[in-house]
Amino acid sequence: PVLQQGRANLLEKWLNEDKLACSEELGDLVATVDMNMALSVYLRANATEKAINCFMQRGEFDKIIQYARTTGFQCDYPYMLGQVVRA
Repeated sequence: PVLQQGRANLLEKWLNEDKLACSEELGDLVATVDMNMALSVYLRANATEKAINCFMQRGEFDKIIQYARTTGFQCDYPYMLGQVVRA
């Protein structure tokens, strides 16, 4: 309801105060309104693939490699490159 009411700032405040349990589902809801905030939710929820997708959408390709190394995630770089080329 908070997002539907256009009160994303309240959601951001709750995130900053650690008052929300972050999940992939919450990130999906937030992504429809604010990709930056969704990335924060995905990172906190350890939703690695969704976080990497956000980095791709934001054009932060250098962060993908660093994040993948940090988390131990095995990226499918040929697939990712194909997604970038299609976009």
